[in-house]
Amino acid sequence: MTDQNKHKKRKILFVNDEMEMGGVARVLNTLMKNLDQEVYQIDLLVLHKTGTLLQDVPDGVHIIEGTPFFNAVDSPLKELLKKRDLSHLFSKLRLLLYMKTGLIRKKILKERKKMLSETYDVEMAAKEGFCTIFTAYGNSQRKVNWVLTDYSVCNYSANHMRLVKSALQRIDLNIADSAEATEAYKKVFGIKNVMTIHNLMNTEKVEKGMEMMDDLADIDPTQINIISVIRFHPQKAADRLLLAHQYVINQGIDHELYLIGGGEQEEMLLKMQKELKLTHVHFLGFKTNPYADIRACDLFVLPSLYEGFATVINESFIAGTPVLSTEVAGVHEQITAPHYGWIVENSQEGLNQGLLKALNSKEELQKMKQQLQEYHYPNDEIIRKFTEVL
Repeated sequence: MTDQNKHKKRKILFVNDEMEMGGVARVLNTLMKNLDQEVYQIDLLVLHKTGTLLQDVPDGVHIIEGTPFFNAVDSPLKELLKKRDLSHLFSKLRLLLYMKTGLIRKKILKERKKMLSETYDVEMAAKEGFCTIFTAYGNSQRKVNWVLTDYSVCNYSANHMRLVKSALQRIDLNIADSAEATEAYKKVFGIKNVMTIHNLMNTEKVEKGMEMMDDLADIDPTQINIISVIRFHPQKAADRLLLAHQYVINQGIDHELYLIGGGEQEEMLLKMQKELKLTHVHFLGFKTNPYADIRACDLFVLPSLYEGFATVINESFIAGTPVLSTEVAGVHEQITAPHYGWIVENSQEGLNQGLLKALNSKEELQKMKQQLQEYHYPNDEIIRKFTEVL
C-alpha cells in the first residue's frame, strides 16, 4: 500500500432535508463534530438549505445546497395550504406527484448530478423518510439510514410505504437510536438489517453552557422551578404540560414553569396560557444555550407523545437536573436509576399524577440533583460504534 493510499480520507456524505432547531439536526451536528477529519472527508447535503442549526455545522464540514426541486421537501402540505404559499405549494405537489408515480427514482439521479460531483464511500440519510429514498437511489458505495423516531407510534412514511420499502432494499444498514425504535422499524417495514446506537451527546457544549450565567433567566431559587426545552409541535405535547401544571397548582403546590422553544403551536399555547390564567408559566423563547436554565431548575419535564431517543433527557442529566418523562421509546434506556427521575404513563392523567408526585417533595428533588453531579454519558463507546459503521 502506498503512502498516498494509506492516508486517503474516507468520503462521507450526510443527507438531511433541513437544519431547523430540533433533535435530528442537533444529533447530526454532534456526530459530525466527533468524527476525525484527519480520517474522514465530511460533506453535508441539505436538500432545502434552511434552519438555525446550519450555524452549528462543525468547521471543516462542506455544506452542499439542494436544487430548487427540493425547496418544499420539509414542508407539510397542510401547512403550505394554510399559509397559501403558492410557490412552495407548487413545489410540494410536484414532488408528491413524482413520489406517487415512482418517477422520483429517475428524478433523484438527475438532481444528484447537479449537486454532487463525487462518489462517496458512505452515504447516510440523517432522517428517515425522503432522505432514505434519496440515499437509496444514489451511487454511494455504502448506504446507511438513520432512524430517529418510534414508527410503531407515528409512521411518517405511511403515504409512501411501497416506495420506502423498495428503497430500503437498497440500504445496507439501518441505525435506530433506541431498542424500541429498532424493533418498531423492523416490524413496520419487514426488514432485519437494523441495529441500535444511542445518540451522541455534545457534553462540552452543555458543560460550557451551564457556566454562562448571562444566559440565565430570572429563576428564583426559593421556588420550586420546572422547565422544558421543547419544540412547539403536536408531537411534543406542550399543551399537556400546561394542563398538568394547572392541575398541580390547583392541588396547592406552587411552582414556576419555564418553557424554552418555539414552533407552529406557539400562538395556541400563549392563548391557552391566557385563557387558563396560568400566571406561573414563563415563555422564554428560543435559546441556543438553555443549559444554565436547566441547571437552575429542580425538574425537567418531557411531555412528548412519542420519541426515538430524546437527547434532551441526557442533556438535563449532564446539567444535573432530574427528569420526569412520559413513557416514550428510549426513555427506559435513559432513566435507568431512581435518582435520574420518573417515567409516567403517556397520558394526561399520567402526567398530572406524575408531576404531582415529583413536586410533593422538594427535598427529594434536591437530593437527586446532588446525585446527578456524578452522571457520566458513554460518548466514547457510542462514537466507537459509529466509526465501525462508517
